[in-house]
Amino acid sequence: MRIFSDNENGTPNLAPMSSAFCLGSRALLGLEASSQTTRNMSRTRQCVLNLPSVDLAGAVDRLALTIGVDPVPERKPLCGYRHVEAKFHRAGLTLVASETVSQPRVAECHRRRGGDRRGGAPNGSRR
Repeated sequence: MRIFSDNENGTPNLAPMSSAFCLGSRALLGLEASSQTTRNMSRTRQCVLNLPSVDLAGAVDRLALTIGVDPVPERKPLCGYRHVEAKFHRAGLTLVASETVSQPRVAECHRRRGGDRRGGAPNGSRR
């Protein structure tokens, strides 16, 4: 799963996420408390979840061990992370505007959900 949030400078933050539980229009997300995504969501209260199919495995792999934050936080290089400015370009993904939230969505992901932290209302695009 890939999650989009908005960085403070207005650029999109695309991050991997492996822990999510969805039931109806609600989702419980497992995120590292100190992550850029968590900070962004705390500030904007919005995100877009992109659910890639097996056909996008290569794109997902190209995002492994990349981070959009510069400088890279001290502990991340020890795990092999490196800074990449526009991770979605590196992965060969196409960004398109969401319908009701500010974060973009990945055109190649045909299953996605946008929402807010107040209650997970379906505020974005869903197919």
